[in-house]
Amino acid sequence: MKILTLRFGILAGACALTLSAGSITVGVDTGGNSFPFGQPISGPGTVYQEAYSSTLFSGPISITGIDFFLQPDGPNTLYQATFSLSLSTISAGVNTLSDTNFESNLGPDNSSFTTVSLSGDTGSVLSFTGTPFVYNPADGNLLLNIQITDIISTGNAAFEDGDGDGPSTIARYQNFGTGTTGYGLVTEFNFTPVPEPASFGFLAVGLGGMIFFAYRRKWTARAAEIGSTRSGPPSKLKLFQR
Repeated sequence: MKILTLRFGILAGACALTLSAGSITVGVDTGGNSFPFGQPISGPGTVYQEAYSSTLFSGPISITGIDFFLQPDGPNTLYQATFSLSLSTISAGVNTLSDTNFESNLGPDNSSFTTVSLSGDTGSVLSFTGTPFVYNPADGNLLLNIQITDIISTGNAAFEDGDGDGPSTIARYQNFGTGTTGYGLVTEFNFTPVPEPASFGFLAVGLGGMIFFAYRRKWTARAAEIGSTRSGPPSKLKLFQR
């Protein structure tokens, strides 16, 4: 029965560790917006940040892709430049970041996700894949940071956005123009779930138990073999001693 229980523990732990990939889309589309993949309106257009509340996520994830959605029937020519995306976990509130000191908004674990050069017309979905970033909503809110360099020409592409009427769980900070709270691109995060620490513990206990019982079975069999040898016919030496 103990062996069966331990085998079940190993199976349960293995299932918890073998989790399928998924995606989550956050934000509300109430109008298209050209920041940051279309054009700046009243600023240099070199920094764009978007903060997402931890309440939008149900548990730890490893982010592997980020998608944005072109406004239906809208213009689709991209801002021709190099875009460097990074992700970090922040303790500050989504609506309390600086709209001028962008560096101060970054979390201590800020990590490069990907760097790409964009130009020409885009399809209905603008997708980025990069170095996986492990995000745990229990540690704080999520910040997407986009740095724009090597600017060649502006575009006109507009992507789905809160456009001033979005939820308070998302806010943007940028030097493309005005508007913070209520704005923010509709964002799809592609991810692989991160197993909870308990899953690793369950698996370790199960494996440890299996090793222990395998060793004990081998030791018991060896002890029985030794006992059988000792209980055999008396030796000639013992006969003469009588």
